[in-house]
Amino acid sequence: MMELIMFFVPLLLSIIFVYFFAKSNQKNGIIGKDINKLDQRIIPEAAGIALLVPVWFAILTIGLLFQQEFNMFYFIFGLLVSAFAFIGLMDDTKHKFMMKTTPWTFRAIPVIFVSLIFGAIHFHDPVWAIMVALFVAGLASFENTFAGLNGWEVGSGLIISLFVTLIVSTSLDPNLVLLSLALNGMILGLLFWNKFPAKVFPGDSGTLFIGSSIAALLVMNQRFEMILLGTLFFLPHFVDFFLLKLLTNPRDVSQSKTMPYAILPNGKLTIPRTGNGSKLDFAKLILKVFGPLKEWQVVTIIWVVTIANCLFWSKMFGII
Repeated sequence: MMELIMFFVPLLLSIIFVYFFAKSNQKNGIIGKDINKLDQRIIPEAAGIALLVPVWFAILTIGLLFQQEFNMFYFIFGLLVSAFAFIGLMDDTKHKFMMKTTPWTFRAIPVIFVSLIFGAIHFHDPVWAIMVALFVAGLASFENTFAGLNGWEVGSGLIISLFVTLIVSTSLDPNLVLLSLALNGMILGLLFWNKFPAKVFPGDSGTLFIGSSIAALLVMNQRFEMILLGTLFFLPHFVDFFLLKLLTNPRDVSQSKTMPYAILPNGKLTIPRTGNGSKLDFAKLILKVFGPLKEWQVVTIIWVVTIANCLFWSKMFGII
């Protein structure tokens, strides 16, 4: 019963609050252009910040209702993912509310501080605390770069989150499973609005939240082999960044300076003949192999690859 509550309530909260945050963001000009549609439609940006509502509901419910006490570990988890979400929101809204010259390092100080605290309370060693902070920041960044099409990053994040639930189900802390189920629900709620054709963009606030939450759950599990397994779930992300984007387009890894894909009259995506044509990412590698595809077809293939990768490593580590 508790498992159902901790999945479905965050799911409903996510669906509801993403909707209202999206309306507010659109009203306040926090919007983005869906460049992979023929009509170049404008939709709300940074809707992922809404996930802070269900995550704090989950943290307070687990601590006060199920455990009937304040849980410092879960509270620091909430501070950690909130910090990542807010720094993502700063990036999402810098064109409207912030000076573009604001140093990224200045904005990253709160994230570094909270990440070090998170590492320190789980591993009482300064070296390990630093390593944990780098690990969380690394996975959050990889989740943030594995993006560009409707549902790509949120769907892939949901897949990995579901497999991480399998990992934490072997933990000695049953409440960690409840937190993981809550994360699954809230990511699914965001995907409800972000799936093709997207009604909202998650923004950096959403992708950094998802990546940091997954990384934090792996650390809270406190078993090195399971942390390694969870890291291997991100193998497609590593390929996308290191073997494709960084090698073929080191000066514009985010592909923000030119259109990453060309759109045919029938709405299918293809590799541009000029400009970004030789600059690959995971999606363009799929287009290179299969030829022009609908946006949702490319994303579906990416999801299948992500599932296959998670299944393979889960089998290798014996959790399925």
